[in-house]
Amino acid sequence: MNYNKKHVLQTLESTFSTFIETVNQLDHLEPSQYTSDNTMIVMIDMINGFCKIGPLHSDFVNQMIPKMAGFLDTMIQKNIPVISYRDSHPADAGEFNYFPLHCVEDSEESELVSELQRTELIDITKNSTNGFLAQNPIDLPIINKEHLEHILVIGCVTDICIRDFSTTMAKHLQEINHSARVTVIENLVDTFHIEASHDRETEHLLALYHMQASGIKLVRV
Repeated sequence: MNYNKKHVLQTLESTFSTFIETVNQLDHLEPSQYTSDNTMIVMIDMINGFCKIGPLHSDFVNQMIPKMAGFLDTMIQKNIPVISYRDSHPADAGEFNYFPLHCVEDSEESELVSELQRTELIDITKNSTNGFLAQNPIDLPIINKEHLEHILVIGCVTDICIRDFSTTMAKHLQEINHSARVTVIENLVDTFHIEASHDRETEHLLALYHMQASGIKLVRV
């Protein structure tokens, strides 16, 4: 295919101008509609290696922690189950062919940040960017699969682990004709910034756009 550069860039500008306005005006989550029977929270990779230390940590992700802690405590008080996925790689992980060495099992990097540690969390380790492949969360005994309506996703990073899990989860629900919906909380997910290589705002928005196109709901708290 030969691409018309001018046409593509004009279309992208128009599309994302509208989408940015949509994101800036997202509805706010109303906690009263979520219960321990109809909701679960999936928190992805809020660990030291992405928040505080190591080659892949992001200050932008770290800055979400206080708001995320408050959100978790509100939901835990309602007895809503929280599944916490975290990278915990063997030293020879295949992922290290594509990403720098990070979050090796039993290392400080692979530990959940202290501010978010709660005894109620269900801890699941993963060896890829897609936590669903490590554990389909709706199959966990604590989840009321029959009454489940809401899967709320928070964590990092928007354009890799959040996108991979959320899209796979949404497509799995469609495959099994389950009516539950995946919802990504936009201001409780974030990504990293590398000058001239990985623009944080652009990559965040691109991931949100593609997730919404896959039927994933976007909200804020």
